[in-house]
Amino acid sequence: MRKIITAIAICLLMATCSFSQEAEPSLEEIQQQIQELQEQMREMMELYQLRIEVLEEQIRQLKQLSEDEQAEEETDTPPDVRQGTVPATPSAPRSVSLMNPAISVIPDFTYSVGNDPVWEEADPFQLREVEVAFSASIDPIASAQVYLALEDGELDAEEAFAVFPYVPGGFSVKLGKFKSNFGKQNTLHTHSWFQANQPLAMRTMLGEEGLADVGLSVNRLIPTPWFSDVTVEVAGGGNEEVFSGSRSDLSYLGAWRSFWDLSDNANLEAQLSLITGRNASGHSTGLGNVAVTYRYKPLSSATRASFLWRTELLFENYQGADEPEGGFDKGFEGVIGLQRSTGVFSYVDWQFTRGWFLGARADYVEHPWDPSKHDAGGALTLTWFPSEFQKLRLQAERIDYDDFGPRSALVLEYIFAIGAHGAHPF
Repeated sequence: MRKIITAIAICLLMATCSFSQEAEPSLEEIQQQIQELQEQMREMMELYQLRIEVLEEQIRQLKQLSEDEQAEEETDTPPDVRQGTVPATPSAPRSVSLMNPAISVIPDFTYSVGNDPVWEEADPFQLREVEVAFSASIDPIASAQVYLALEDGELDAEEAFAVFPYVPGGFSVKLGKFKSNFGKQNTLHTHSWFQANQPLAMRTMLGEEGLADVGLSVNRLIPTPWFSDVTVEVAGGGNEEVFSGSRSDLSYLGAWRSFWDLSDNANLEAQLSLITGRNASGHSTGLGNVAVTYRYKPLSSATRASFLWRTELLFENYQGADEPEGGFDKGFEGVIGLQRSTGVFSYVDWQFTRGWFLGARADYVEHPWDPSKHDAGGALTLTWFPSEFQKLRLQAERIDYDDFGPRSALVLEYIFAIGAHGAHPF
């Protein structure tokens, strides 16, 4: 603008000098000079407008190029196999467009042999599950994650929730369908399990799908000398294995988690979770979980050695129907009175060299509706990560069922991931 004003002033000065040198110019000459000045000003304005548009286009192109390069670095860079791999799935990029959410597809294939009833129910070769995940920012105050599972030809929403991380008062709020914060194993998706199947206590006491329902979850850090937070959840209470109450019955969960750094290479995490709700008999069911996780990861060899040890203790109080005077009619299969049962599992996962993991799990569980019966067993696993986008696992397990006796199975599992998949909770 300063250049435009200076040019106009020069033109006016030149015109004034010209007028002073000429003796009384005619009206036609004055009009002609004014038109010439107007034409010059118009051309100058057009020239400067064109230059501004060119500069703006160059700035836009440079900005777009910078964003594209950042996106390529975060999503398209192939894994460096020389650095080894630890995670089962890739991490999602931090900058996700509203119109282009991060999308990933993760199929889970298994081949099994043996007489274990869990695996005998399916074909030897099976596509156990295909998970499709979406994650994106909704707006500046919320983000969303959706996990769809295709299993046996049916599509189910495992999770679909929005997260509001900066609620006034230091709270974080989750709204939608989500896996309950009941221990650690319950929050994991199939492809992130440390074994090919759920521990005995999880599938016996909580069912194959675990605790997941539509509801509200509120989390907040609490002021303790160590890292600690609490979570409170209210959900629909629709788990058939545990609650199965009426439409108006809800489940209520409270969880307290603590985390300690033992050294630069090791940490310890402990969590206590309690959940209650109404069951099919019209009475209450109470569940508890104590989960302890020890992690060891030397910083000097971050991709070549690690060790994880996790133990979870579950206990359940199931209040069954009250027995009427004279007892029930013959053939009644309901649960009578209060039934107390416990379950426990403990597993280790040791990375002994780059990309290779050796694991073991021990299981014990009492039947929730008949604690006099119990199952026990264990599993050994060998897992190989060719890269962070693939996982190949061999598992041998043996379970002594109270109803069936000892059963064994050998399972080969293969998982790959394509697309940007969000990181799971630590």
